[in-house]
Amino acid sequence: MTVLGGLCAAFLATLWLLHGAEQRQLAAQRQQLRDEDARQLGRWLQIADRPMQELLLDLASWPETRAMLARPDPEWLRVNVNAALADRQFDAVWLLRADGKLAHLARRDTALAPPALPDAQQLAAAERAGRRLNFFVQEDGELWQLTAAPLGAIDDVAGWAVVGRRWTEAWLRHLGGLAEADARLEAPTVAFSDGAPASALQVRRLLTGLDGRAVRQLVLERPWPGDATDDGGAWQTALLFVAFGAALLVALGLAVRHWVLHPLALIGASLREKDPAVIAPLLGRTDEFSPVAQLVETAHADRNALQVEIAERQRTEVALRESQENLRHSIELRARLARDLHDHVIQSIYAAGLGLEAVRGQLSADPFGAEGRIKHCMTNLNETIRTVRSYISDLEPEPPEKRQRFTDAVRALTATMHELWPVEFTLELDDDVAAQLTNVVEIHALQIVRESLSNALRHGRASRIVIRLRPADGGGATLEVMDNGRGFDPVQRMGTGRGLVNLTTRAREMGATLRIESEEGGGTSVRLHLPPKESAV
Repeated sequence: MTVLGGLCAAFLATLWLLHGAEQRQLAAQRQQLRDEDARQLGRWLQIADRPMQELLLDLASWPETRAMLARPDPEWLRVNVNAALADRQFDAVWLLRADGKLAHLARRDTALAPPALPDAQQLAAAERAGRRLNFFVQEDGELWQLTAAPLGAIDDVAGWAVVGRRWTEAWLRHLGGLAEADARLEAPTVAFSDGAPASALQVRRLLTGLDGRAVRQLVLERPWPGDATDDGGAWQTALLFVAFGAALLVALGLAVRHWVLHPLALIGASLREKDPAVIAPLLGRTDEFSPVAQLVETAHADRNALQVEIAERQRTEVALRESQENLRHSIELRARLARDLHDHVIQSIYAAGLGLEAVRGQLSADPFGAEGRIKHCMTNLNETIRTVRSYISDLEPEPPEKRQRFTDAVRALTATMHELWPVEFTLELDDDVAAQLTNVVEIHALQIVRESLSNALRHGRASRIVIRLRPADGGGATLEVMDNGRGFDPVQRMGTGRGLVNLTTRAREMGATLRIESEEGGGTSVRLHLPPKESAV
């Protein structure tokens, strides 16, 4: 039914579009006729005004006309001016001097009261402005058409000649006869289509005064050529066509519903409900829907097999993801263990080795002092053994609840180093700042201090080391390890060992900023900006 309704709507829309196109074409044809009649009206008015223009041209070209302005000759005026009124179908002729005073007035009817003329200054201004001196004047209910021309050169006007015609009913009938239409005058405010029947062709022309404002408007109206207002026959044919099309669409809709829509509905219900039994009636048919129903049945079987395969792949994917996570955790654990062994265990063993090396030269000169150093070395080695055992047990140096405070751990580390190696330590540690550090930051920071001390003693041969922990501007803390050793080039040494790489990795893991400054013979400064407790990793 939806398809049938769509077809009916499309048919009606097509019919409406065709009707609209026909109406637009008819409107365009009417507009062309109206434009042509408007142009023709202009030509008719020019033809009607030609006698007035010819008389003005004669008066302006005659030298006697200018002489009549100063000293009128009644006989000459009667023969050349008054006689033209009867021959050329206009009603009055004026001759004006340059100052606007009347020199001569000729009228067709002596009882006719001519209208008041514009003064000479107005005519001269209109002439200079380039306006046509063919204008209309409404006076005492009568419409006059006036045409003026200057007498003399442009820059030396001796006077003016004015010809006037009344627009009477007889003159309107004359114009209508020329145009084969009804001619009438209306107010200039009447709209274009007011009062015009649908079957009439209407042309309008505004009649303006000397100042360009409309005084009246001329209306020509005639029937459309060959226009028939009664289109009932066409509509009856259209209705019959619509009825036939509707019947055809209904029959087509019923056939489509039985042979197409019902089988499609069964196939859609089978796919929607995922039930192959719904399409069983289609499997026994001999039309095109039987192969489609077989394909749908095969699709159901393939979908079930695919669901089983998807479930199996999902289980495999979960197991693979767990394996990858365990592998990643093992890799991370191995990397952390390598760093801890390098930064703690190896450095502690190396420190013990440095102490034993110093004892060898002290045995003969100071046996008691050498014995004390040997005890410190043994204590350091025992501590290292306990650390290795803790790594074996749970891969942590020691439980967090038993771990020393950061400042105490640094003091203990420097005390051990001082006992094993002749180096002077200066500690400037702020306990309040250290209390703000997290356990993770403490562990990484302590390993960085241990690595820095080991580098200063092993490679830098430093004799004085300063360790500072103080608040940092903008939050957090600043940890500095500075020595007076031999120094090095950090760029060249970055890839030669794990020490500097471990320092950088630890700083990145706890969200800190590490800066190493050193130069040959100028000592080394390791500066670490620790994040505040709430933003630390």
